[in-house]
Amino acid sequence: MKAGIREVKNRFSEYLRQVKQGEILVITERNVPVTRLVPVQEKGQLPVLTLVDEKLASWQGGKPRGAAVPPAVPGTASIAALVVEDRR
Repeated sequence: MKAGIREVKNRFSEYLRQVKQGEILVITERNVPVTRLVPVQEKGQLPVLTLVDEKLASWQGGKPRGAAVPPAVPGTASIAALVVEDRR
């Protein structure tokens, strides 16, 4: 759900009720997202499950399979060499 700052200010109680019911409110200023109002995370809930709840990630309950195709590493250096260089 998305609403402008003025709209949220005028109807804050109504939007708060909807957030309490699990909705996520994106507050905008001139149609540019400024912040999100989200329900308080339940104690003990894993952060990754929060991402799933917010529909920012998906999970079908199985073990992660990883990438179907490994990402390409630019250049000819090994990954170990790139890590060592990045640490410098």
